[in-house]
Amino acid sequence: MANGSIDLSAACAHLTGRAENREAITALDLWEAEDWRDALLDVPLDERAYGDRFGIDRAVEVDDLWAWWSAPETDERIQHATTGYLGFFLLTLIAMHRSDRMRYHGEAYETGEIAGRPADEICGELVRHPHVRAAIERLYAPAEGDDEAEVWDSIEFATMDFHRQGTTSIIITVDSKAPKAGWATHYALKCLIYPYLRIQPIVEATRGYKREFGGDERPEESPLVTVWASHDSWVLMEFVKGVTLTDHLRGIAEKRKEPKSAILRPVDIGQLRVLGTALLDAMAVLAAKVGHHNDLTPSNIIVQAEHPNAVKLKLIDLGVNFLHTRTLVGAESRESVYIAPEVKATGKGGDLADLYSVGMVLIAIGGIPHSAPGTVPDQFYVASVGLARLLEDLVDADPEQRLAVSDIDPGRGRFTEIRDLFVCEIEVLEAADKEQPKTRVERLKHLLPGAGIVKRQREIWKVRRRQLKAVDRTTHPTRAHHLRQARGLKRWAVACALLSWMTLALVLTWWSRDLDFFWQAKWIEYANGLLNRTGSQSIPFLDDIRADDYVIPAAWDNLPVRLIALAYAIPGLRLYMNIFADMTPHSAIRRRGWKGARTGAASFMMRASAVYPTVYILLPTLVQKQWWVIFSPIGIITVATMISACLWFAHDANARARAWNGGKGLSTVPKGEITTLQRLASWQPAAWLYALPVVIIGIFLYNDRLQDELMYAIAIGLINIGIWTFKNTGSDAPYVRAGLTRAILAAERLDVLEQRAAKRNAPKPRADEPVQAAEAVA
Repeated sequence: MANGSIDLSAACAHLTGRAENREAITALDLWEAEDWRDALLDVPLDERAYGDRFGIDRAVEVDDLWAWWSAPETDERIQHATTGYLGFFLLTLIAMHRSDRMRYHGEAYETGEIAGRPADEICGELVRHPHVRAAIERLYAPAEGDDEAEVWDSIEFATMDFHRQGTTSIIITVDSKAPKAGWATHYALKCLIYPYLRIQPIVEATRGYKREFGGDERPEESPLVTVWASHDSWVLMEFVKGVTLTDHLRGIAEKRKEPKSAILRPVDIGQLRVLGTALLDAMAVLAAKVGHHNDLTPSNIIVQAEHPNAVKLKLIDLGVNFLHTRTLVGAESRESVYIAPEVKATGKGGDLADLYSVGMVLIAIGGIPHSAPGTVPDQFYVASVGLARLLEDLVDADPEQRLAVSDIDPGRGRFTEIRDLFVCEIEVLEAADKEQPKTRVERLKHLLPGAGIVKRQREIWKVRRRQLKAVDRTTHPTRAHHLRQARGLKRWAVACALLSWMTLALVLTWWSRDLDFFWQAKWIEYANGLLNRTGSQSIPFLDDIRADDYVIPAAWDNLPVRLIALAYAIPGLRLYMNIFADMTPHSAIRRRGWKGARTGAASFMMRASAVYPTVYILLPTLVQKQWWVIFSPIGIITVATMISACLWFAHDANARARAWNGGKGLSTVPKGEITTLQRLASWQPAAWLYALPVVIIGIFLYNDRLQDELMYAIAIGLINIGIWTFKNTGSDAPYVRAGLTRAILAAERLDVLEQRAAKRNAPKPRADEPVQAAEAVA
């Protein structure tokens, strides 16, 4: 029927009152199913083409037809069967309209409305209508003798209901008349939107879906959906109850409180533990049974929540999306961020493409908005170096560079290994989060070094120690190195917490002695007894090393050294614990030349920041109070040197990452300015400018050329507490930590890739060389 769609539009114009054409509706009643197929196939897919051919906007046509369909009284001008076909035509127009809105305008699925009502409600009313059900049964029926005709005949179409719409399909639920042994009784029937049947690649992919992704009957606990049959225009598969991961994550996000700034958005450890591990388990099964998904997005993952701490995931809609194969045109959808760059570029998937999608889905599960393609959001670098490293290894834009650092074989068992490594990092995050301050009072106490901080670092260290014992160092040498490295860093963190706690305790004790609040502790009495100093109020050894002109108690005279000691003790701990505790610039591959020098300088200054505050504070506190005017500028110069060393390393790492592979660069290092690292860069000039007057004034004070010693101490104290405690090691700390960690992981990534490239480009020995060597031995 050459002009079937025009005749159909003319009949709709008459029924909706736009035009007078009785002959059109009379002819419609004479159409057979084949005539309707031809007319529906002839409907233009494009919204503008629809308007050009029929002289009416498609959205207006939908509204007019729905107004006619939903009228209180049945239209007696046409037969019931024709009414059913027209209802299906309306369903088709709605599906095409929504597909266009999602593909071209970025409209979210749930926001689609028709005549002021949710589109899914209207589609549900249409599909439940008996005449529409009959039309669907006839229009999608296979030809007699077709292999799938028997399956089609077993469907109980009276149970048909609308479930959801896809880009090119409508998903309907149906029951079976008399299910076969082992078959389900409730199915999902995925019907192609009729005009898309003109596109041969879509038809071929639909017919071959069972062959490519079906397999045998799968157990209920399997994350894969059983596909019972597939035809040119439909796929019959197991119906999966639950909600999409998109909807599930949206519900969780609505309950979260917005952070004061984006960098402070916490990574959702609980959801990563539950959903992240479930996803990796599901992908391990898929990789073993099918191979790859190629369109892994939250909309293609069904969540079946048994209770908050246990879920089952089902993976649906396998195969490259038609948008990415260029079979369909349209703008990138919201979920295109989950698709690997090579799939969008070539329309072909593969095992490595799923790695990218898994990484992006894990980022979404963590509750963090995505950053630029191929990058990991800053919040993961703040939360965990190990987790950020794993995510970088998944979402690298270059498929050949994925799993480069994680020591994981990219074969079919890759997701099992990824899960094991992922769980290791989640265990560390859980240990750290368990001891995090929750209330305002706890957060205030957390500003000071104390037993809580020491306990928290010890718990994390125990987790790392247990993980290192469990890993096979022979088969996973890189992972063992990372775990040894992390365990070593935790030892430093525990030592720093203990040193800071001890330092602050001594400073406060000496201050209390100056104020004559000192109490005689039993251990001091016993120690003096052992040293035959019965009755002495002094503290053994500590008071013995104090200079003769350093008198205690002397509250006013000793006030400058006490202020300076306190002003350095608090930010000193926070500098290491909030920024450097979990990072080291060293990698498993030794660096040489200037790269090695930069690494060594940054590493030395990072670790030194755990120790030098204690040294610079305790020497003037315990030995000679006048030394504070020396150690105060030394401390500021040390900090300025530390900043410069870290920037020297980070800027070089980022520059090399951008120049890698002929300027193609590492996608994990964003182009342009890295705002997180800029926070540290902004400290550098301020630190050196601050050091200059402090050094000059300190020299004058030490040589008695200036007398305002207390005012100088107060000024330094206010700067250290106001700027270093609350800003630099407080609000700026997450940014600096993220920027440095990204540079460290980029340098580590480059080490592995450069080593791989060197091996690949190394000259191979000539075939005759082994023979010559053997002759020489003989």
